Amino acid sequence: MRRIKRMLLRLTALTVGLAAGSAFPPAQAATPADGSSVQVWLTDVGSNQWVAKQKAVSFQTQPATNPLTIKVDDSVRYQKITGFGAALTDSSAYLINKLPTSGRNTLMQKLFSPSAGIGLSMVRSPMGATDFTATGNYSYDDMPAGQTDPTLAHFSIKHDAAYIIPELKQALALNPGIKVTSTPWSPPGWMKTSGSMIGGTLLDTDYSALAGYFVKYIQAYGKAGVPISYVTPQNEPLNAPTWPGTYLTPSQETKLVKEMGQAFAAKDLSTKILAWDHNWDVPSYPESIYNDPTTAKYAVGSGFHIYSGSPIYQTLTHDDYPNKQIYLTEATGGVWQADQQVAFHDALDTWMIDTTRNYANGSMLWNIALDPSMGPLNSDTNGIGECRGLVTIDPASGEVTYNPDYYALAQVTKFVKPGAHRIYSNTFGAGSVNDVAFQNPDGSKVLVAYNDSNAAKTISVADGTQSFNYMLNAGNAATFTYSGPTQSGTTPAAGNVEDPTHDFTFKSASGRQTITYDPQLLPIQNSVTTDSKLTTYSLPVGASIKTPGTALSRNGWKATSSSSQSGDPAADAVDGDLSTRWRTAIKMKSGDWFQVDLGSPTSFDQITLDNTAKNAFDSVFQYQVYVSNDGEHWGSAVANGNGALGRTTITMPPQKAQYIRIVSTAPSFFFHWSIGEINVNGTPGENGSIQAPTAVPHGLQLQNWTGSDGTNVSVVYNATKSSQSFPISPDGKYAYTLPGGTSAMFTTKSLSSYSTPAFGSVTPTTGIPGSKFTITGSHFGETQGLGTVYFGGIHADIASWSDTSISAYVPDELPSDTYKVSVNGAGGQPAGDSTFTVNGLGTALSKTGWTAKASKLSPYATDVLANMIDDDTDTRYSSGTGQESGQWVEVDMGKAQTFDTIALDSGSSTGDYARGADLFVSSDGTKWTKVAALSSDGQQIEAVTFATQTARYVKVVNTGSADNWWSIAEFNAYD
Repeated sequence: MRRIKRMLLRLTALTVGLAAGSAFPPAQAATPADGSSVQVWLTDVGSNQWVAKQKAVSFQTQPATNPLTIKVDDSVRYQKITGFGAALTDSSAYLINKLPTSGRNTLMQKLFSPSAGIGLSMVRSPMGATDFTATGNYSYDDMPAGQTDPTLAHFSIKHDAAYIIPELKQALALNPGIKVTSTPWSPPGWMKTSGSMIGGTLLDTDYSALAGYFVKYIQAYGKAGVPISYVTPQNEPLNAPTWPGTYLTPSQETKLVKEMGQAFAAKDLSTKILAWDHNWDVPSYPESIYNDPTTAKYAVGSGFHIYSGSPIYQTLTHDDYPNKQIYLTEATGGVWQADQQVAFHDALDTWMIDTTRNYANGSMLWNIALDPSMGPLNSDTNGIGECRGLVTIDPASGEVTYNPDYYALAQVTKFVKPGAHRIYSNTFGAGSVNDVAFQNPDGSKVLVAYNDSNAAKTISVADGTQSFNYMLNAGNAATFTYSGPTQSGTTPAAGNVEDPTHDFTFKSASGRQTITYDPQLLPIQNSVTTDSKLTTYSLPVGASIKTPGTALSRNGWKATSSSSQSGDPAADAVDGDLSTRWRTAIKMKSGDWFQVDLGSPTSFDQITLDNTAKNAFDSVFQYQVYVSNDGEHWGSAVANGNGALGRTTITMPPQKAQYIRIVSTAPSFFFHWSIGEINVNGTPGENGSIQAPTAVPHGLQLQNWTGSDGTNVSVVYNATKSSQSFPISPDGKYAYTLPGGTSAMFTTKSLSSYSTPAFGSVTPTTGIPGSKFTITGSHFGETQGLGTVYFGGIHADIASWSDTSISAYVPDELPSDTYKVSVNGAGGQPAGDSTFTVNGLGTALSKTGWTAKASKLSPYATDVLANMIDDDTDTRYSSGTGQESGQWVEVDMGKAQTFDTIALDSGSSTGDYARGADLFVSSDGTKWTKVAALSSDGQQIEAVTFATQTARYVKVVNTGSADNWWSIAEFNAYD
């Protein structure tokens, strides 16, 4: 399915659900008898209470002095709520259809009825086959191989008429306000380069045909009694897996959305288009579509998935383009979640509370129903059988089990009605009490709170002049509903509530626009240091910064890199030919770097990484920029930020240096990093700075705010329909151009206000290349920012970064030696250093002629045994199940060879290392001698050295157990 899902789907099955009879009894949020009464609905997972009504509490006219005071204020309104729900996949509908009529009716009521159930108000309905299709691959216009149907004469929704459409109609009968969102995993195969629903991309000749396909689908479903409110052009356009899927670049989707919008308008269809429909952390994709004048009017918003990134990206996208809607269109729990508490936490705390706090107009989880085997999967192409539905249906017994995801939705959907608005409430976030507040169309209010800490917390809820207290145990959630409170007196009960966020409100022709500053935005924006200040700024797609510099000649430039794909050398990024490129040898990871030697110290102020001619998906996700005059001493990063698909422009105060190094600070599970051309703008002088604007021209609006921590925040909003420019340097030579309807945010903080970082210790102090080490200390910065870890003069691959602890990997292929490990904090200040001894592994044996076998084989075609002996860490073998003592893998080296070290590399599946193993060797494959034991040390690369052996066969037998799968990206033997 998705990038992070594949990384996590190795953990053991969660014992999910409750007996069907334990679902909470039908009830509505009661209307309070008076203005001060608060109804309470509690979930306590540990005591098996699920959205259970509690004794009402009352508002009192009293000040709330509790540090955990949640202030609710309905005078501050945010996005309008469309609804919440899940996906009626083919597998879900198939299972529901297998239930006896009475059981099916009961389940549908508990799902969709606002009075007798939880009132789901949105449904995602796939257009054709997905990985969860009980009946195999299908589209609505399948043709024999080699044949096409550009007029769509063979279009038919007959497949869906059997059980999908009847169930959607039943849901609409129970809740007529349901909004259906439809998404194709693939167009018909004849429209694609692959000729199949598997893989490939849309043919250049078939954009109009696919737009017509959407029109026919919407018309056919409407005629059948199921109106389609929203469509997305493509599910997960960055991913074409081994089940139905299609790659679409931003430019391709832009072209498709234009065709769809025009086709919908021609047929007078009211269905709206949502762009993207993939992970949080690629905001440049939907923004590219918003920025195109031919599609901006057709794409009303975007859908996001949970599998990489975090909900704060939704606020980033909202701030950039505040008039666009946002939906969470897919999120699923599964076997990687340790227990019911984790499952409930993820669904409520992150997918409901956090997404709506970050401007989601609605949230939809994945499968409504799956069977006990977490299927049925697509019988033609398989899929990932590790996901959990809202309910589990056992087709053999007809038993329905309601899972934690169902109750997490219920905690919101039973009480927050379509048409509600999110209203102001402060929150204490992760590790404390997280919350979100709404006001329904009838004026009643809803506060949903979740205790994300490990201890009981008493919260105070203040609304106007009144407040109440409530105690939540660790892991508990409560929904509070009330229609008051009755106001008494004039003193606000909340007093001065500390809130690190701030809202900026601007006027526009389409109404009031709210732009939110949140400190969580800073790590995913762009940062530079100027005049002893750290300046962070946003750059929506379509915005640009003009500097005094002009393009430098590439004469004499030399390019190098941390690695290169065969045939795609570093030199191709500086050859003046955009059709050639540099590309990493393995998938993009933190610590990858690309470097240019300009030949002599040169002044410059802007760098452009252009990847528009080749695969735009290979663009850098996040980056830092370093400069040097000797190519060895790099110091602190001079800029950092988020990459954009296709072209990334990096602006900084003028630098004078001979060497430029761009370092990747985020991994990609699917894509390599490539650069078609790197362009550098030279600047005539060395003075200059980037700063928040102090004034803007007529037509732009500027607001400023200073936080309690001294951070100065400035927001510029362009309420006009055309791009406008304003200066962002004292001399006016740096100019920021902002598209119509977008905003730019600048934050400034003095570097002297940051505490000096201090290096504590490094653990362990010895290791092999690729091993993980941890640095402890203080004031490193909450996020990496401009900070780095050096291993000697080499940038280390960062696994995690916090204010007091950094995890990183020893750089690959380092020779045995003692190195200095040093840290620069997030603000760039040196933190100190320590020593680390690298123990090399020797020379790896050639794997020519090697074969492998194992006791456990993954059901997934991408995880075969040959992958662990192919010298490619981007592929892997995996067991497909959790680890058990006695599991084994065996390698036949084809002939007797001499070696003294074995290393198992789990690659990007870093948690799938063996939890202990015994190592055996044999000359004939039948008589085995144990030569070593491998201890579990939590390392991606596990190595063990022993007395020199000469043998043909090696067997590794697992001696531990774990929820994680056992994955081996590479099996290596060393002499």
